[in-house]
Amino acid sequence: MRQPISMIALVLGFIALSTTVFADDVEDVKAAYTKHITLSRTGQVDAFLEQHEPGHTAFGPNGALLSRFDSLEDEKRFRQAAARNVNPEAFDSQSISQVVRHMEVQVYGNAAILTTYLQGPITLPDRTQRQGTRRVTSVWIKQGSRWTEVHDHMSPLVP
Repeated sequence: MRQPISMIALVLGFIALSTTVFADDVEDVKAAYTKHITLSRTGQVDAFLEQHEPGHTAFGPNGALLSRFDSLEDEKRFRQAAARNVNPEAFDSQSISQVVRHMEVQVYGNAAILTTYLQGPITLPDRTQRQGTRRVTSVWIKQGSRWTEVHDHMSPLVP
C-alpha cells in the first residue's frame, strides 16, 4: 500500500514542479523578447545580437525574402546599416506596453514560440518609414538558463 501512495505523491510533485518551471519559462521568454525589441528600437546592435543564435533567419516586416546570416558578424554588418536610421531618443523604454501587444508564449521543452503584435515605424525597402502594426511569430530556444531567438517572422497587419 505504501508504494502506490509514494508513487502517486512523486508524480503529483513532478507535475507541480514542471508547471512552475513552465510558467517561469513563459515569463523568461516574454522578458527576453521585450528586451529584444527595446534593444532593436534603440539601435543597440551588439546586445541585440547576443540574443540571436548563429544562423538566425528572419522574414522581415518589409515583405522581402528570407534573411539568412551565416554568422553573427554577417548579421551585425546588416543590423548596423539598419541602425543608422534609428533614433534612440524617440523610443521610451517605459512605453514598451504601447509597442508590444497581446504577447503569448507556448513552451515546448527547450523551444518556445512567441506571438505578438508590434506597433511603430516600419522601414520600407526604399528606406522610407511609415507607422503600422506588424504580426510577429518568433522562435526561441533555451540553452542552460538562457533563451535566444533562432527565427522570426514579421508581416503587416491588414485590417
